[in-house]
Amino acid sequence: MPENDHPQPEDVLVDVTPAAPCPRPRRRLWPALGAVALLGAGTFGVVFADNFANLGAYRYSPPKSFTGLAYAPEASRAKQPGTLGSESGVSATAYLGDGDRSTVFVTVEERHIFTPSSELDDLLARQRADGIRLDGFRDVDPGERGGAMKCGTTVFQGQHLAVCDWADGSMWGTYTEAESGAVPDLGAAVDHARDFRRQAEVPS
Repeated sequence: MPENDHPQPEDVLVDVTPAAPCPRPRRRLWPALGAVALLGAGTFGVVFADNFANLGAYRYSPPKSFTGLAYAPEASRAKQPGTLGSESGVSATAYLGDGDRSTVFVTVEERHIFTPSSELDDLLARQRADGIRLDGFRDVDPGERGGAMKCGTTVFQGQHLAVCDWADGSMWGTYTEAESGAVPDLGAAVDHARDFRRQAEVPS
């Protein structure tokens, strides 16, 4: 058979047609996801509206006396640089009375706190890491300044102490009170801590 009579292989066809556009349902996916994201952001804003509103709402300005106790400058410390730099600061305020038998000592760090309950948990963890044992520590009504507050008792160098820790959108603080030779009334200490916050946290 002549060479030209051999059957020739068929040409291989390659489909170079451009890919078809995404089906309409998929094209609608991204706007839908965007709408869900916006809805989620809106819901987040509504749920945490108070958190945003309370950021920096107050500043720390302790009273010159408290529950009949006088401010003790020798045992106090003015604001020092805090963990967030110049926008925050740590203060220590002491009050003494009855021949130094009664004592109130408050430590505060001013800074914006978005989730006070989480900040309070972190504060308690730091205190425990420092070897402070807090007995019967429990959630209490934080009072009109809001945020979160927990109170309990401890013994330090043989002295019984009542302790209240709190955190809000403007600061965290530790309120401690003691009376020499006596076990403090925790219920009274909780009331005092709320009252101290009401006096010391003034609108920014």
